[in-house]
Parts: sequence; C-alpha cells; structure tokens
Amino acid sequence: MKTRTYAWAVLGSSLALPGPSSAQAPDTVTLTLDQALSLGIGSNPAYRRAVNSALLNDTEMRTVWFDQVLPQAQLNLFQTQFTGNLTRIATDNFGNPIENPTSDWNYFSQTNQSLDLTWRIQGASIFNALDRQSLTNLDRDVAEVRARMTLGVDVRRAFMDVLEQRELLRAEEELLAGRELDREAARRLFGLAMRTRVDVLNADLAVEQQALALRQQRAAFEKARLTLRTQLGDDALGPFRVADTPLPIFDPGTLDAEALVARALDVNPELRQSRVAVRTAGVGVSEAKRAWWPALFLNFNVSRRAQTPQGDALFDLSFDEDLDQRFYIGVQLPMFNDYFSNTQGIRQAKIELQNQREAERETALRVEESVRAALLELANQHESLRLAERSAEIAGEALRLAREEYRLGTRTFEDLRQSIDQEADTRRQVIKARHLFVDELLVLEAAVGAPVAPGQPAPGGAP
Repeated sequence: MKTRTYAWAVLGSSLALPGPSSAQAPDTVTLTLDQALSLGIGSNPAYRRAVNSALLNDTEMRTVWFDQVLPQAQLNLFQTQFTGNLTRIATDNFGNPIENPTSDWNYFSQTNQSLDLTWRIQGASIFNALDRQSLTNLDRDVAEVRARMTLGVDVRRAFMDVLEQRELLRAEEELLAGRELDREAARRLFGLAMRTRVDVLNADLAVEQQALALRQQRAAFEKARLTLRTQLGDDALGPFRVADTPLPIFDPGTLDAEALVARALDVNPELRQSRVAVRTAGVGVSEAKRAWWPALFLNFNVSRRAQTPQGDALFDLSFDEDLDQRFYIGVQLPMFNDYFSNTQGIRQAKIELQNQREAERETALRVEESVRAALLELANQHESLRLAERSAEIAGEALRLAREEYRLGTRTFEDLRQSIDQEADTRRQVIKARHLFVDELLVLEAAVGAPVAPGQPAPGGAP
C-alpha cells in the first residue's frame, strides 16, 4: 500500500455508516482497529518516510553494479574541432631550439568518436561493494519493519485510549444519572419531613460535581480522538467513531518468559539493526585491509578519427577510416604506500567492529531486560485488575444497601455520599485497570517485536 488514495480504496468497501443517532452525523464512519491500522500504514508520516527510504534500494544496487562491478564505459558520440597554430621556435635534430624557418599559420581539423572501457580491481573490492550495499538495503528494510511495528503499537494504543475514554465517559453519564436519582430521593424525603434541607443541598452539590466530572471526561475523550487522528496521519479523514472492540485480556501466566526472550532475540527489529551494523563494520575491516592488495587496471579503447589539413575533416561523419583500437593492462603494488596511514585505517576499522559487537550485546541485554520487566508488569496488572473488579463488586453491593438504609432513614446523606464516591472510584478503577493491562501488553509486544497475546495479529501487520 503506497498511497493514501490506495488505502482509502481498500477501506471504501469496509467502512460502514453507523445507525441513526441524534448524537452522530450521518456521514460519520465507524472505524475498526484493522481499518485504523490500514489507514496508518497508508498515511502516517513517520512510517511513510521509512517506506520512501527503502525505495532507494534497487536504484543504489544498480549504481553499485554499473560503477564498481562492471567496467566503466565512457562514450564520445561526436567531437569535432578546427585548429590553427603559428610556431616561431622549432628544434633541430638534437633537440636544440632554433628559429622556425616556416612562420605561416598551420591549419588542420578533425572529427572523432570513441568508446572507452575501464576496469579497476583491488583485492575483494567488487565483493566488498556488493556486500556493503546489500547490508545498507537490509538495514533500510529492517528500519521499515521497525517503523511498521512502532506504528502498529502506537495506533493500537491510541485506539484503545479512545475506547477507554469513551467507556469512562459512559460511566460518568451513568454516575450523573445515579446522582440525580439520589437528589430526587433526598427531595422526596425532605417533603415528608424525614430529612433536612442540608441533605437536599448536599444532593444538589453531588449532581453539580458529577456534571463537572462528566464535562472533563468529555474533553478527555475528544483529546484521545485527536491523538488517534494524528497517529493515523490522514488529513482527509472525516468525522469518525471507533467501533466497539473487545480488549485482549488473558492470564499472562500462560506466557513463558524464556520463550519470549528467545523470540525477542530473534525478531526484535532494534536488535536486528544492531546485527546489520556488526556485519557492516566487518565489511569495513575488509575494505581497510584491501589497501595491501595489488590493484589491477584494465582498459580498452576503440575510436574512429578523421583528421585532415585545413577544414575538410570538420563535421566529417563518414566512416571510411579504419577504427583505432588499443588496450592496456596494469598492475600497481600499493602495499608500501602510506604504510602508517593504512595500518591506522585497519586498526580503526577493527576497533569499530569491536564497538559494534559490544553495542549488539548491549542491545540484546536491554531487550531481554525489557521483555522480562514488561512480562512482570503485565502479570502485576492482571492481578490489579482482578482486585479492582472484586472491589467494584463489593462497592456496588455496599452502595445498594446504603441507598436502602438511606430511604429507611437509618443512614445520613453524608454516609450515603461516601458509599457513592467509593463505588464511583472503583468503577473508574476497573475501567482503567483493564486498559492499563492492554497498555502493558503493547509494551511487551514492542519489547519482543512480535505479538504475544493469543489470536492477536502482529502490530502494524508486520510479519
């Protein structure tokens, strides 16, 4: 998928219009997670830059073949010239300067075409050039995979954040409806002289505070939508809503830490780029050692030349002359040239190779640490979710009993308000705990460089 237009063409058949709703415009599209990932692949600027860089691979490889592997060709299609000279000084048979007995102008013209082929080989220069370019192409390909994985994680995180904020918004709306019912109950009991005006005022205050919380949550929801739109990078995307998507919640106890670490050490894009850097540094050592090898020069030239006195050969394109041909083979032994500079270059290349190996080892250690830490945090968040859900059940039952006691007159409104606040907090905690689990799952997948949840696609569709 190379352009945003193509991405929209693929999505055009799958973007569904929502059902009739007073809160939703008729042209609002319902965006699924897969569609969001497809839009991000087609439009996200960071990922598109990585894709564009990879487009240089074929062009640069062809350039290496024609510039460093195959003989370099120089073709002179047409060259014509007219020359005149006047020489006052000549030389005798012994090379001594004498006065030129002929002091007239001499004129001649020529027209020529030529083809020149040159080939220079020093050691394994051809293989070094091909290896270096192949590694450069591989690094760009891995960088594209890394950008695709990062995009997938970022889009999924932004998408899930919209779901979280929308779920919190619905919870706040339900809490506001509950506060209004409590206010009606307080007013009814006040009308029956079973409660004071203070209870009514406290109930009014609870409604206003909940309305403020709802407004703040609505703003948070809109900000999450803006973040998702930015991650997608599609400036032509119109009004949209995210489709209800089940959260990938599972027991992380089924995951094996050693298996995840082994997988990360095999497929993690950052580590793969480090390995490519090591191989590139190895090519640098070979290139530095090449300075000691003999250099072989090959040249072949074929030309056609028409040259006559005066201007007869000017613009002469007739091919009656025989072709001139020549070739030469040369060998140069540069091993004793710049001995100390060559030795220094080889030493620097070897040090660079050692440093890249240490960088690879450092990256591997960091990847392993990230995977193990993310798995521990995922297990901790799963337990936190279980405790939050249990707390929500207890708080919900306590609130139900507190409201009954308030209606019977055995509990004050302040006591009821405390139960209401506790139940609201636990409800929010459950929502946040579920999405925090998803966030930690995305952190783990980013550390591994591959999906880990059962039945989940690769982030960003990366293989």
